[in-house]
Amino acid sequence: MTRQRAAILEVLRAEKSHYTADEIFVRARELLPTISRATVYNNLHALEEERLIRRITGEDGPDRYDSSYVPHGHMICTLCHRVEDFEIPEFSRVLTELIGESVDSYELKVKYLCDACKEAKAV
Repeated sequence: MTRQRAAILEVLRAEKSHYTADEIFVRARELLPTISRATVYNNLHALEEERLIRRITGEDGPDRYDSSYVPHGHMICTLCHRVEDFEIPEFSRVLTELIGESVDSYELKVKYLCDACKEAKAV
């Protein structure tokens, strides 16, 4: 694994956050000051293809990246686009039973208004 790819993974795994490519670039530059934005984008794509990270497509905001491949869903705030993980125990098994086929993985996105945005909207 290249130093650049390792740095990107380190950024994503350090805080278990869902950073955008630009946020990853800024943090990766702290580890490797010479890393370029294009290198970050290219490596994010490669890491996704290698199934080491997941891309969370943002319909109303930028795509974000997740370092966890453990089956789970994402709650996405419709206002600030913050992403939070959530788990539904046995969801893969339930899906398998419902559709009659083995489920290897799934993408579940729930849109909601986070508490901070609710509070700001109420003011």
